[in-house]
Amino acid sequence: MGETFLVAFEHRERYDLSYESALPWLLGIATVLIRKHRGAEARILRAVAASGPPETVVVDRDDRLDASRAVGELAAAIRRMPARDRDALLLYAWADLDYEGVALALDVPVGTVRSRLNRARRVLRQSAGAQPAEEVDRGRADIAPHGA
Repeated sequence: MGETFLVAFEHRERYDLSYESALPWLLGIATVLIRKHRGAEARILRAVAASGPPETVVVDRDDRLDASRAVGELAAAIRRMPARDRDALLLYAWADLDYEGVALALDVPVGTVRSRLNRARRVLRQSAGAQPAEEVDRGRADIAPHGA
């Protein structure tokens, strides 16, 4: 985080003051920095895949094994995603940005964000053994992009 603010300060003349919030710009800087530290990211995802969920989450041993396997498979699927799709997914899901915020953070058009998130969701569904995207998305309001 400190490195993000250092880079932001060094490049403060590039920030467009017409935007209401600097959050997408800062998250864009953070995303670039994270991409530069890809080795550390891979180690973290491998550790998550190996450790599984906390012991207190599931009581039944079989359920715990199933949950551990599912977490490992999802972490591996996220690790295998192209960086551009993974970045869009993590900014949308963890940073709670809307499509426009992700687009601003990654400096890409909103349509590109939609495509990247669609690919990332498809990978996660396949990893989780879910139904094909056409069957799952039909009628789901929470799948639609913000403001659509």
